[in-house]
Amino acid sequence: MTSALTFRLPTPDDAELLLTWRRLPEIAEQSFSEVPDDIDRQRAWIDRSNARTDYVHRIIQVDGIDVGYGSVTITQVDWKIGTIGVYMGDRRGRTGIGALNFAPMLNHCFHTLGLRKLVNQVFSSNDRVLKGQTMLGYRHVGVLREHAVKNGEVKDVHLFEMLAADWAAVRHRFGIFYDMDGRMVGDV
Repeated sequence: MTSALTFRLPTPDDAELLLTWRRLPEIAEQSFSEVPDDIDRQRAWIDRSNARTDYVHRIIQVDGIDVGYGSVTITQVDWKIGTIGVYMGDRRGRTGIGALNFAPMLNHCFHTLGLRKLVNQVFSSNDRVLKGQTMLGYRHVGVLREHAVKNGEVKDVHLFEMLAADWAAVRHRFGIFYDMDGRMVGDV
C-alpha cells in the first residue's frame, strides 16, 4: 500500500482543527508557548502567519486526510537560519509517517527557502522527538539545563542543529525529493 504525503496552506477555516490539535495534552505539554482556547484569535493567527515572509506553515496530509501541522520560522534572515516545528494531531493517516514528514520540510528549508542552517529546541521530556532529531541527521549540540519553565515546572532543553550540507548527505535515505509544495528540489 502506498500513501501520499502532501501539504496544504492553512486557511482561517482550519482554525478549529488547529486549535483542537494544539490543545491536545500530548502536544500542549511539549509546546513552548501556551495557546488560549479562543477560535477568533486562532483565525487571526492563521491570517497573520499566512502574510509573514519569515514563516512558512502547512497542514500535513496523508492520503488526503489532515493529520498534522508543520512550520518553518526563519529566525535569522541575514544568516539564513531557521527552526522547524511539527505536531501530529490525528492518527487516521498512516502511522509511522512522522519521520517522513520531515523530508519535504527539510527540502523546503534548504532548497526552496535557501536556508543554510536549522536550530531546534526540544524539551528533555520529548523522548520521541529527541531520538528523531539524530535519525534525521541533526547534531546534538547540548543541553540548556533548567532553561524553560512550563506549567511551573523547570525543564531542560536540548539543542540540535543541521547544516544544509548535513541534510544533503542523508536525504537520499528517505527517498523524498520534493518540498512542502510538491516541487522536486535538489539533486535527485
